[in-house]
Amino acid sequence: MQDLVNLKVINLFCSKNLVRIPDLSNATNLGKIYLNRCSKLCELPPSLQHLEKLTHLDFSYCKNIRSLPSLYKATSLTELDLSGCSNLLSFPEVSSNVTKLWLDGTAIEEVPSSIECLSNLRVFNLCGCKRLKSLPTSIHKLKSLEKFNLRDCSRLETFPKILDTMETLRDLDLSGTALKELPSSIDNFISLGYLRLNNCENLVCLPNELYKSKSLWGLDICGRSNLVVKNLFSAIGGRPVKLKDLHGLSSLYKLDLSGSNLESLPTTIKQFPWLQELILWNCKRLKSLPELPPSLGHLDADSCTSLEEVSSIQKLFEQALFCQDEPYRCLKLIFTNCFQLNEKGVGNRGTPKLETPFKQMVNVLKDYHQASPQRNKFITCVPGSEIPEWFDFKSLGSSVNIQLPSKWWINFPSFVASVVVSFPECYNGRNFGIRCECHLKSYNGDSQDLTCSFSIWGVGLLTHEDRMFGWDHMFLLYDDFKVWEFVESQASSKCIYNEASFKFYPLLYGSNTSLRNISLEIKQCGVDLLFAN
Repeated sequence: MQDLVNLKVINLFCSKNLVRIPDLSNATNLGKIYLNRCSKLCELPPSLQHLEKLTHLDFSYCKNIRSLPSLYKATSLTELDLSGCSNLLSFPEVSSNVTKLWLDGTAIEEVPSSIECLSNLRVFNLCGCKRLKSLPTSIHKLKSLEKFNLRDCSRLETFPKILDTMETLRDLDLSGTALKELPSSIDNFISLGYLRLNNCENLVCLPNELYKSKSLWGLDICGRSNLVVKNLFSAIGGRPVKLKDLHGLSSLYKLDLSGSNLESLPTTIKQFPWLQELILWNCKRLKSLPELPPSLGHLDADSCTSLEEVSSIQKLFEQALFCQDEPYRCLKLIFTNCFQLNEKGVGNRGTPKLETPFKQMVNVLKDYHQASPQRNKFITCVPGSEIPEWFDFKSLGSSVNIQLPSKWWINFPSFVASVVVSFPECYNGRNFGIRCECHLKSYNGDSQDLTCSFSIWGVGLLTHEDRMFGWDHMFLLYDDFKVWEFVESQASSKCIYNEASFKFYPLLYGSNTSLRNISLEIKQCGVDLLFAN
């Protein structure tokens, strides 16, 4: 092996018969080694630590590796990936220059106190280390740490005291651990933005210091963590609360309570002035929603099967519509599989209980359009198999035609659409959307096309298991931006359009192909023209 001096990269991933690699002492310019998924690889040469230019090592899913040679002298090494090395028992010895260390799915039982030497470590992943029982108190000396993942370390019962401030930690995932409590010193995570505590069944309370956080914007406590949920709101909802009493939690951006046993949310939730995402998947006992903060842009209450009362969303809609602080607002209210919101029950034809607040919303839109609109989009979804009765134009199928009144553009700035979609049984709803195509015709044969697309569940929005369907759902859709631009130009145009046809299509985001030939079916559609009062 004399001709290795010019070798810079070794990439032998998925070499299933590779058992060992030779001595690499002469590969003095070697910078990256990729041997991931070499399932028989069991022996690594000690010469790795003498490779002065080595920056990346990837041995992920090499399931026969039980230990690594010392890499302490490999001072250029910045990234070491040992994910899925399920027989790796010992913690690797690496230099202080490592910035990313993946040990998820390994068999290590402890993190040595010498971890404090990794002063440049930014990403530390121990997800799924089922044998890990404890962490050293020296963890607080990782002064560069930004992301720490301990998800599904199911034997981890304690989290060490944080004896000094950690200024860089922003993302901490403790989901699926056996933790019984969090240390009060958690307030030393002074930049913590996202804390995940999903399915922490043994966690009985949250420290009061957590509520003093000035940086926390995302908190996930979904799953079987009901006591955590109660404790969260007992601190802010057990007495009259003023905004200043919420301290750092007033900066909360996302709250995920999915799978909890809550029957109602406290009225104090409206005092989270920055809350934009509220996720309530599978809250089977939740019966009603209180007034929600005006900042909310995304409410997902999928499979809240006891939910009966959501009249508070009308005020939320008004607040979003007339908000002057943001030039563009998208309000998305998802009530998929909330069958108590269907007047006639599961499997029967019926309009949703939300029909009255929906109609009131449309009236609000008419008031709103007396002034020039901002850029607003509104999407909601509920179980239902009929278009609301008060829609002026509706038809069976996916298209509807409209005769436009004379001078319609003078006080007509937009329209609201309703679509009933029939989902096949067990459709998972992934990346689903709806496209609306509007074709305008004039007496003299001129035409104009407008297209609006609505991402109902776009790529990356599903935070839990896929939502499953088996029934019809009704969508209410509104987007004033493109229509308003066109209406403004129409006012000065010599072309007078007198007919409009609307066609709706289901979309699969992440693909250039619509779902026209798949079993998703648009059964009914409707359009209501919005003339300003």
